[in-house]
Amino acid sequence: MQYHEIGKTGMKVSSLSFGASSLGGVFHDLKEKEGIQAVFTAVEAGMNFIDVSPYYGHYKAETVLGKALKALP
Repeated sequence: MQYHEIGKTGMKVSSLSFGASSLGGVFHDLKEKEGIQAVFTAVEAGMNFIDVSPYYGHYKAETVLGKALKALP
């Protein structure tokens, strides 16, 4: 995975990002367990840039993402 520095902050973000709209069931109903596994897969691939919004399933995406991130080792 390639990373790009944000200005002169020293912070680096991955070239690819994970779009979390699917976690909120925007396109189709997604089981929470499947959503959490998708986040795990993205993080294992090196993604550290995650796009999420309270509008993705009326906070559902944020809730599922939070559970996934909390469960990471």
